[in-house]
Amino acid sequence: MGFFSAVADATVVLFSLTVAVAAPLIDAQSVLPRHLFPAPLVSLKRWYAREFGDYLMARPPGFLRGLVWLELAFLWPLAVATLYGVLARRRWAATTSLIAGVSTLTSMSAILGEILGSKKATPKLLQMYVPFAVFAVIAILRGLCSSTPRGTAGSSLGPSARKKRA
Repeated sequence: MGFFSAVADATVVLFSLTVAVAAPLIDAQSVLPRHLFPAPLVSLKRWYAREFGDYLMARPPGFLRGLVWLELAFLWPLAVATLYGVLARRRWAATTSLIAGVSTLTSMSAILGEILGSKKATPKLLQMYVPFAVFAVIAILRGLCSSTPRGTAGSSLGPSARKKRA
């Protein structure tokens, strides 16, 4: 079980790091004014959209802009917290991992549904999006299968450090 936990932790760290970096630097370009970003980042996004045929990033439809706002306001801080929580071995990291996984899987369902439904899915484009759905499932399983006792999952304090209630 220890090996699988280590693999899940490494996967969640990689996923969280990717979101922590890509959300504010690349994805945010879909909803914020272009002049806020350095030219190399704007060029990188254009190159990616062209190279991978990502029509959603080239001309983001309304639903994708909504998902990007959700990512920036909710998932990005959650990914940063999950990254810290897993690396610092905090008990609450199972909860943040679960929430981040569910949020990402929900977004990926809409995005993959659009890509596959539009018949514009190419193997190269799917190589960019499918791993996020897989990472999300692993993050969910990590959150659900954590060995943390359920009664203390929200606290990083030991039983002796908590105050007793009358």
